[in-house]
Amino acid sequence: MEPLLLSKSRLNVYCQCPEKYRLSYVEKVVPDKTPIPLIEGLALHHIVENCLVYGTKVPDLAAEVSREFWQARSWEQTEYADETAFTKAQEHILHEATTFVAMIGELQTHEMETYMEHPLVHPQTGEVDESIILRGYADIIDTDPQGRIRVIDIKTSARSPNTEQANRAMELTVYAYLMACTFGFHIELPVSLLYLVRSRQAKVVWLDSQRSIPDFVKLHESIISISRAIRQGLFWKNQGMHCTWCVHQDICFAASLAA
Repeated sequence: MEPLLLSKSRLNVYCQCPEKYRLSYVEKVVPDKTPIPLIEGLALHHIVENCLVYGTKVPDLAAEVSREFWQARSWEQTEYADETAFTKAQEHILHEATTFVAMIGELQTHEMETYMEHPLVHPQTGEVDESIILRGYADIIDTDPQGRIRVIDIKTSARSPNTEQANRAMELTVYAYLMACTFGFHIELPVSLLYLVRSRQAKVVWLDSQRSIPDFVKLHESIISISRAIRQGLFWKNQGMHCTWCVHQDICFAASLAA
């Protein structure tokens, strides 16, 4: 049996809507055009991330990273109305990114897009399940104000997040779990969500938390349950407001009936 490859994105997608997981990762359906919110979020994320890690080392880094990102895409591959709108979006996102970077200030960063991969391990018994591979890219690894190594996950949002989000976020648990697979499950690992809030008045929101053995045990249990459901082919439409911005909504519903 081939190992089941899981990541924070795949786990979150299955929890949100099993049918979306099937379309995205089993059938590998790719939308014809990238939605505007998605491509702008990716661009903003990419520019800010690079500037936080390498900004003081490379002159005009934000503009260079922006050019690199957008040159790899054409406006026909997106939902922008025309090339003019595509170009204006680039200018707007670059301005937003530099504003956010200035608001965040200097961090003691070490790496960006750090790849981690490990077979599933029980945090208490040490039992290894080679049939499930957990992997992911941590946005930023830095040293927090208390001198501890920390994982930062960058998010973009149109509104301020729930203050409990960092305590609940599965992605932070996944990154901390993968680090613990290397450094040991006996330590408490600090994690943070860094929200770039794209409201009329831009703002940065830090949400700090930590992960330890109880969190890792719960994650292990969830991954076992999700893996079993995926292998049994349990995929159903979990209809809700999230269908409105799902890239697969035209497959699941007639456009006029999208939830």
